[in-house]
Amino acid sequence: MKCISALKYLLILFLFAGLACEEIVLDPVFTVGKESTFRINTIYPSTDHKYTVQIKEIGDSRCPQGVACLWSGELSIKGELTADNHTSAFEIHSVAEKLNLMPEGFTIKIVDAQPYPKNGIETKPEDLVVTLLIQKE
Repeated sequence: MKCISALKYLLILFLFAGLACEEIVLDPVFTVGKESTFRINTIYPSTDHKYTVQIKEIGDSRCPQGVACLWSGELSIKGELTADNHTSAFEIHSVAEKLNLMPEGFTIKIVDAQPYPKNGIETKPEDLVVTLLIQKE
């Protein structure tokens, strides 16, 4: 009887553990004018097949959860946008926006990046999923 009771508690624990995990859904394409998710070193075509985006580098200096920081930190992203067989480099920052370098005719904004850094847990750039808003001017 004790064994069955223990199994019930384990099943409930696993159920709650599964519900606590947040799944990030990645679309293999992006839509200009809508928020889209990206990973580093993957080429993403636009839904209309006119453009491609590739994130080449992600810098994440955000203040980790569980740490008191004087500065909240920032995200920086370097990548390439291809339009009409012409590739343009871009560099965007979540805080130091004066350093932004945009492809001609486009604006790109950082919306989010997950997972958020946690104290004592190393997050590699390959683990990050960044949400960007790419708009045509």
